[in-house]
Amino acid sequence: MSEQHYLALDIGGSAVKYGIMTPNGNIISKGSYPSPTTNIEDFWQQFEQQLLPIARQYQVSGLAISAPGSVDCESSIIYGHSALRYLHGPNYRQEFQDRYQLHCEIENDANCAALAELWHSKLDDDFCLLVIGTGVGGSTVINGKVHHGKHLHGAEFGYMFVGVDDEGKPVNISGCAATRSLIQNTAKLLGLPEDQLNGKKVFELAEMGDERIQAIIDKWYQMLAYAVYNVQYCVDPNRIIIGGAISSRPDLLERIEEKLDQIFSENPYSSVRPQLSVCEAGNDANLIGALYHYLQRQELKS
Repeated sequence: MSEQHYLALDIGGSAVKYGIMTPNGNIISKGSYPSPTTNIEDFWQQFEQQLLPIARQYQVSGLAISAPGSVDCESSIIYGHSALRYLHGPNYRQEFQDRYQLHCEIENDANCAALAELWHSKLDDDFCLLVIGTGVGGSTVINGKVHHGKHLHGAEFGYMFVGVDDEGKPVNISGCAATRSLIQNTAKLLGLPEDQLNGKKVFELAEMGDERIQAIIDKWYQMLAYAVYNVQYCVDPNRIIIGGAISSRPDLLERIEEKLDQIFSENPYSSVRPQLSVCEAGNDANLIGALYHYLQRQELKS
């Protein structure tokens, strides 16, 4: 095959997504499989069964990885915490090179989503990305570069506190503005196991006229607006982009703007209004951004 190809992975808590990609970021083949949850050997076994044959078929030039946690791009070691504990510790660049003669580069998943926006949307200004999912992740891009922070925790917006619960314990943004909070609160209300619900189902129940669930969603939008407001006044970006599956809802920005109207009416000294948009790369953002990161790293080394 004359055209160069790359294998991109988006390693998530529930699934590993993959794509065979061209140097300009086009995905020519993609798929997914459940994330190994037990140990690192399961991870390698799945890679060899699911992806190594594809990588060899396309004679890929390298491996671009989007992963959870605090990723050290220089060492390819993932620090911090995630649902996949085995990810944290190994030097994956060396591991892939030694095992399969594949060079790899790794970046944090939210940073990959931001890089996809930077690349495909051709943004040339400073922006922040809020990724709304099981938790709330984030990324900050300044002068076209991801700001990682001294301890690799730059833009971990989900850790910011926005209030206290009924017991006086602090509540962070991930605890009240992630889709997980919608599911937890709705499951508690209906007396259902959480695994019987997802974000889409919660919105469907509300649209059927259940005012109690509508109230849960309304409060969730309020918390999300607080998150947007806090990010604006902490970082002061030119724009804030909302990512994650929830960004596909057509009324998302409208509902957040309504809550921002209320915030600004109650705070007359607040003069900088966030400029909002949704992630254009959609569900492929992490794959696209992972490849962009890989290509940037290769350019620096050449």
